Amino acid sequence: MKKITLLLFMFVSLCSYSQTTQIEYNYLTKGLKDAVEKGLDLKQGYDLQDFYTHNEQFYTFNFRLFVDVNTKKTKAILVVVDSKVWGNRYYVCIPQDNPDLSKQYSDYLQSWDKDILKAYSLALTDILGLSLKSI
Repeated sequence: MKKITLLLFMFVSLCSYSQTTQIEYNYLTKGLKDAVEKGLDLKQGYDLQDFYTHNEQFYTFNFRLFVDVNTKKTKAILVVVDSKVWGNRYYVCIPQDNPDLSKQYSDYLQSWDKDILKAYSLALTDILGLSLKSI
């Protein structure tokens, strides 16, 4: 778990971002799922930009940047996780520059089993590797 947090810190430090709010975090972890199921548009004032997709044998991780259209800054990173075995979909928010939300994110990851955490770690490692190549 500490390795995942370190990788995220290194990755996030390479992006242009601004602090994630509780409302944005809640929207990405709960509200977006409802919006997608109901066929609604994305929250006004924001854009989701494809960033990276990582495929594992049992999981797919789609990383997307949640961008404020006015400031053009990344407010958070959305990770949509699909389990190929169980058919479950998870909406995960990687918050930016907000210690309280970082704790919520960390607590959420603690609920995952070792297999999904291992796959997630590999996805984050790939992203970090790609980010370092661009420096």
